[in-house]
Amino acid sequence: VRYEGARTDAEIGHLLVVFCEFEPCCEFGVHFTAMKCRCGTLRSAKRIYQKNIMMLKQTPSTDQNTSNSENIYLRTAVVINLPEGGVGVRVTTLQECGNKRNIQLRIGDLHIKLLKTTVHKKCPWSFAPRCNLVGYFATGIITSTANQTVPLPSVLPELVEVYDDRQDEWKYVDLVDGRSTAKKMHRLAVCLQPVNLMADWPLIPNFFETWIGNGATIFYVYVHSISEEVDLMLKLYEDQYDIEVARVDWPTVPTEDVGADDDLNPNNRMYRTEVATAVNDCLLRARATAELAVSSDMDEIITPMNLKGKNETLFNIIDDYRNRKLKNGAVPGAFLFRHSYAYVENNWFSIAHPSDLSFHYYRNVSYEQKVWARGYRSKVVVYVPDRVFRGHVHDTVSFERKQWATVVIDPNRARVLHFRQIASPAMQRAKVVAGSVVLREAAARWQAEYTKRVDTAVEQAENGMPLKGAFDLSFASLAWPNLGEQVLKEIEQCREENYKIRKDKCVTEQRCRSTMQTVQPD
Repeated sequence: VRYEGARTDAEIGHLLVVFCEFEPCCEFGVHFTAMKCRCGTLRSAKRIYQKNIMMLKQTPSTDQNTSNSENIYLRTAVVINLPEGGVGVRVTTLQECGNKRNIQLRIGDLHIKLLKTTVHKKCPWSFAPRCNLVGYFATGIITSTANQTVPLPSVLPELVEVYDDRQDEWKYVDLVDGRSTAKKMHRLAVCLQPVNLMADWPLIPNFFETWIGNGATIFYVYVHSISEEVDLMLKLYEDQYDIEVARVDWPTVPTEDVGADDDLNPNNRMYRTEVATAVNDCLLRARATAELAVSSDMDEIITPMNLKGKNETLFNIIDDYRNRKLKNGAVPGAFLFRHSYAYVENNWFSIAHPSDLSFHYYRNVSYEQKVWARGYRSKVVVYVPDRVFRGHVHDTVSFERKQWATVVIDPNRARVLHFRQIASPAMQRAKVVAGSVVLREAAARWQAEYTKRVDTAVEQAENGMPLKGAFDLSFASLAWPNLGEQVLKEIEQCREENYKIRKDKCVTEQRCRSTMQTVQPD
């Protein structure tokens, strides 16, 4: 994928900038995903989850409208503690609503039957009624309070096998140990929703520094397609020693003999890369690593408001609510923060190098007086991961036990401030709190930490030890391409066009690729 005609060679150094993707490949008839991009290979400075995505295929169908209805796309298998005791395994998959196929899994000699349930409360999700390819959990019991004839191996393999009943084959999928422990390595994990067609690299440090400032120390970054600049900014944070960053591949699913814009293309039948399934995949991973986990976009900041002169942190507020008594004796299992749009002027779309990025713009911000109701853009929920059965983009769907419940945080104590890069009709500018200093002290800390990271990366590059992008971009490069604004505007325009046809077609950015001018298929 290349940028075309946006700037001259002198302005950006080169015209060809490629979106690195995780492409479906096929070997020996088994579909999987090789982590590569069209003109180079990504390498993590620290660690990358190389995810297999395989398709359990159906027998050929003569009904074109249902030719994909029984396919099952496998994402991840996670070993978990069961709420009633014992150990189980949960597989995240993508399937069409109403798919009746059942699957089974084996770990060595241990065979496990799996029971399915949708990730969404309804199938399809009511917000995307034409998006029928959705997330399903497939859950099975490995051990329980009863004796198990074949025990779970003491050392888990990296891969497990899932049976394809239509081809009479066992196929491999990644296995992750998500079993919870009393002592977690991290207090807060952040799940970044899948980044798709992303070129807006200044948002990467904004995302990391604000969450590090809130106490996060482990990040799960779900990657669909990114530019070289975004890849290199991710490598900057993968190279840090005070945090852990894990990339999780979240690619397109394999297709057979359908066009990119065809309604039968499964990638055009799921809402925004099936973001809710990615959220739940991350929550399963975080069970083993973090006490709390949060799902977030890049332009959102959970902000303690400190309206009465207090100096509270995010953890102060959560700890306070965690000890409160809820109705019917319920126990907190998630903490929901309501949402307000916020505004700040910055020059991020025009900067030419990471060292030009400044957080000082956050010293004075404006935010709308309106606080959106629960479920409306309340995208950030802090979960206790092993208590949540199904999470979602805006709320919690259900818990592992009825005793657990979602607590809504008073927005006067903390809320999500959403600094959207491209204006939305939903944003209110008439009734705002203007010139707020709510982020002033935090912005100074973000700036100091970010400057140290970039200075170190520049020094390493100048001394011959550079972090490099897929096409040799480094922090020693004098000018970085910065076409994020153009890409965002084209995606936003495509979303608006898609919204008009939402009653007839699934609204997905995958349909935007063929109509975009800044990004073209290579």
